[in-house]
Amino acid sequence: MIKQLGSGKPVLLLHSSMSSHRQWQALVSELSAGRQCYLPDLTGYGGRELPEQQPWSFAAEAQALLQKLPAKLHHDPVDLVGHSYGGALALHLARCQQLKINKLVLFEPVSFHLLPQMADAGALWQEVRALADALPGLPEEAAAQRFIDYWQQDGFFAALPARMQQQLASQVAKVTLDFQALSQEPASLADYASAIPGKVLLLTGRRSRAPAQRIARALAEALPQAELVTLDCGHMGPVTEPQLVNPLILQFLQG
Repeated sequence: MIKQLGSGKPVLLLHSSMSSHRQWQALVSELSAGRQCYLPDLTGYGGRELPEQQPWSFAAEAQALLQKLPAKLHHDPVDLVGHSYGGALALHLARCQQLKINKLVLFEPVSFHLLPQMADAGALWQEVRALADALPGLPEEAAAQRFIDYWQQDGFFAALPARMQQQLASQVAKVTLDFQALSQEPASLADYASAIPGKVLLLTGRRSRAPAQRIARALAEALPQAELVTLDCGHMGPVTEPQLVNPLILQFLQG
């Protein structure tokens, strides 16, 4: 099922890895006053089971998502908001023209497959690969800690309530599949540029990891109508600093 709130022109919101549709709660409380918000849980999150298909890909993730969407979203223009893994999925949907996208909002889409294509990003690609390669060999809780602390800061996971630690650990297996999709997406910056001519708001955090910031800058330079805004937050800004992120998203979608 996909949670639906509000009425009006449709907005589809895609969450990050190790999260669920609930990450958009603060944004949707305002956005749904004049828009119809669609909030899916991506495969493996929000209580959904892991996919049997492996290796995992954005083609498979998109197919699973599109099968759940109401018929209206297959035909009518929709605004699309994505964060991190959800942002990279949004780029896939836009590139493959699987939805009629009006405006696109991306907070640090971690399209890691772009890093090897950049002459100056070899070390950043190795940083990402080191994280991705480490997770499958760790116990679930240790893997969740490694992943969460990478994107937040050392000690962040340990400070979370035990129940939340357990919930995150139960989802970490999907992160490995997410990395497969993010690393193997068959697309270049030129592919995205030619397929996404419309307005794009790209948001990045000044305190985020360098690979995520570099990808955001590259996309902003490549996409014809992209605007890049850097905020004083980290990679999880939509969750940890919604007071900074949400006003920009609302202004862009309502403008």
